[in-house]
Amino acid sequence: MDSFYRYYMAQEIHPIDDEVLKTALESFEGAAIKFSADFISDAKQRENYNRNVKRVKAEVLSQVKAGNVSVKEAAEFCYEARNKIMAEVRDKTSVHGLAIAQKKKIISPALEQLLDEKAVKRFGKRFVELGTNQRDFMYYEIVESSARPDARFNTLNKVLNVSGKVLIVVTIAYATYEIANAENKPKEAIKQGVIIGGGAAGTALAGLAVSPLCGPGAPFCAIGLMLAAGVTSGWAASKLVDKFDDELEEFAQWQVH
Repeated sequence: MDSFYRYYMAQEIHPIDDEVLKTALESFEGAAIKFSADFISDAKQRENYNRNVKRVKAEVLSQVKAGNVSVKEAAEFCYEARNKIMAEVRDKTSVHGLAIAQKKKIISPALEQLLDEKAVKRFGKRFVELGTNQRDFMYYEIVESSARPDARFNTLNKVLNVSGKVLIVVTIAYATYEIANAENKPKEAIKQGVIIGGGAAGTALAGLAVSPLCGPGAPFCAIGLMLAAGVTSGWAASKLVDKFDDELEEFAQWQVH
């Protein structure tokens, strides 16, 4: 039991509620840790994922302690997060992975133009002139577009809604990246319980890894660009408005460079 939880338990006087929340938190964290062990091959990325899962867990306790959510609402959030992570392991990855495997062209002139338009609107400069963090913010928006409605949460608490959604969008990106980038795709697909056809994804990801846009171990860049062709219409229609600001601030906590 971590120190934050021990402190929380010391402040409470409802042992039944405490046990309910403790079980929910452990269920959520256990599913996330198993996901990271199975899907994230890079040790640094895996450590970062697990660190942020603990941060979300601490935020749940913090919101309960502040009286912003009830123990019941917090427990429901934890189980919903666990279920979404488990669903990504079981079957949702096949949707994203198959979409990537079927891509024929990574960056089209139309996509380049759209990236530039969005970059100018948000940051005041062309996409190629953006810094790494700024590009990652744009990749997040692409993956977020692809993840709807899978990443939505039922909680009305804004803090948990944002942290939970970003957690699932990040999870989708990692899962899709590892499936698409597996050296032995048929074996990896069987291991993870999904089916991906063809070997185009690995070749495409290898090309992205040495491109000016993506470096090795950059799942959001690679997956964002590969998903972009499939979500261009929806992403083009979306507006970069304030509703993304809280999510982008939360996503900044997940970035590894």
